[in-house]
Amino acid sequence: MTVTMTDRVVAKSIPNKAVGAMLGAAYGDALGWPNERPGNSQILEQPLGQLHEFTRWSRRSGGRFYAHEEVIEPGEYSDDTQLILCLGRSLLKGDQWWEFYTRVELPFWSLYERGGGGATKRAVNSWLDGIEPWNPKRKPNDVQKYFSAGGNGVAMRALPHALKFSEKNFFDVARSILLDGIATHGHPRALLGAIVYGFALRTALRKKSTLGYGELIEELIEYQEIWSIPPSHYRIFPEWLNQAKKQENDYFHSWLSAKDEILKYLDICRSEIARGELSSDVNALEKLQCFDRNISGAGTVAAIASVYLASRYAADPLNGVKIAAFAKGSDTDTIASMSGGLLGCINGSEWLPSTNYSIQDSTYLEKIALSLDSNQSDNFSEFKALKRSALNSWKNRIFSDPVSRQVKLPDSRVAKINRTRNPMSYSERFKVEFRRFDTIDGQKIYISKISKRILTNKQSAVNNPMKQADLFEAQRPQKPESRHLGPKLPVESLDNSIRFYLELGLTIKRRSKDLVVFDGGLVLTPASYTKEFQIDKSRSIIYMEVTNIQNGYDRIAERGTRIATGLKCWKQTNRRFFRCFDPDENLVEVFETR
Repeated sequence: MTVTMTDRVVAKSIPNKAVGAMLGAAYGDALGWPNERPGNSQILEQPLGQLHEFTRWSRRSGGRFYAHEEVIEPGEYSDDTQLILCLGRSLLKGDQWWEFYTRVELPFWSLYERGGGGATKRAVNSWLDGIEPWNPKRKPNDVQKYFSAGGNGVAMRALPHALKFSEKNFFDVARSILLDGIATHGHPRALLGAIVYGFALRTALRKKSTLGYGELIEELIEYQEIWSIPPSHYRIFPEWLNQAKKQENDYFHSWLSAKDEILKYLDICRSEIARGELSSDVNALEKLQCFDRNISGAGTVAAIASVYLASRYAADPLNGVKIAAFAKGSDTDTIASMSGGLLGCINGSEWLPSTNYSIQDSTYLEKIALSLDSNQSDNFSEFKALKRSALNSWKNRIFSDPVSRQVKLPDSRVAKINRTRNPMSYSERFKVEFRRFDTIDGQKIYISKISKRILTNKQSAVNNPMKQADLFEAQRPQKPESRHLGPKLPVESLDNSIRFYLELGLTIKRRSKDLVVFDGGLVLTPASYTKEFQIDKSRSIIYMEVTNIQNGYDRIAERGTRIATGLKCWKQTNRRFFRCFDPDENLVEVFETR
């Protein structure tokens, strides 16, 4: 039954809420991350009643040219929580927090980021070069991309500002969020979305009595003139404001448009909340454009979607986060993380009794939350801005260091090196190595290194150098090679069935008008073939093995093939398999080659 009233929500202390918000954000991130791009991940099937539990999965990383599979352990978080921690540590540095954030934390994050957004990574590349992403010395197209970046990368990391400045005027909170935001994003959708989410966080955090049903939405509508103050009213960099004014569209007009967009979404939330049990979460999220690929990743969308879910499920926070995490087609990890942060501000930390210590670095997250809430400051000395060349040199050096050795990280923390299982690459032309760093203060960081393999065959770079374009083409994920399969199948359409098995990675050995033989043993023949003799019409099961099961699964899933069993490990082994149906409803069981 959907819980729609908040009368069971008991007011919590601010420290308890701070811990609940930080753990709730990481919980939503870890729960929703596998569902963010299902085509790029392998997710173990779970009974519906266990959707709140974490699972082990793998994701496709490395882009087009260095594609490989990275294993994600249960409860591990993505860039959402990573950046919350980067920002949290920076805010603890005091007045120099922004300089430390942009010159140390973000550059170092580029080495260990997991699932970072394009706009954030582009901005970080600029900081690695020692230049602001809005600086006119950059290429005009790069500056234009920066001011067009309206994604949720700012909103998803707004929580530390609300915790650090909970006792201050909201103007100070908003200014801090804005300063953080312009480090990576320039569009009003990103910045105002983060500020309105920060207002919601602060409202829930400071609320001493029970939060009324729909009260959070009404507060945002009532106090719109406070959270919508334009950037020119804040004391931020004049050079940034000058560059913003030079953009093609009038920046103040764009800011007002973003405000109107938020108010439109809030009006939808108000209507859906008023419907109570008659409201459908899927329909509500659809109206908030969470499933519209053209805008679903916007900061405004994520902010108000999380406000809606937190308002509706204030008395049932676990279910609220779960709905966000499994709203496939939306930005599941970010909306679930932001919903979890808000629900933690409302409910404190007790709503995650069975899962909070399964979250990666849960003790460290709790420590950062309490430090921010108590307004602590680290003993801070001078720091040196991190540059690309220095980071690359450090990275190359630590991969030659022995494991279980303590090293100093570029951000001055100390960590112990541990080897992890190296991922499987999609090409023999490069290898991927991983190291895990366990920091003394309690965070796990994974860093990878990609290097070319030395070829020994006739096509080696020494004997027959390849053109760079050819090398890139060779490094693209190839179709899986098949091994060991059968039998002979009568099919309704040779063309449909041929296309199906070609996309799985089989190759045709011989073909005639009435017969197709694939390498490995599978034979297709027209259904009319069975007229010559009696045959049971029950369907067949085809067994096959392929060398690249991930790529085969992706190809089949992309064309809408009916999947019987999703890609997962066979029983207690590490060998993966999946089951699907071919065009004639024969069950195909595909295993990874041993």
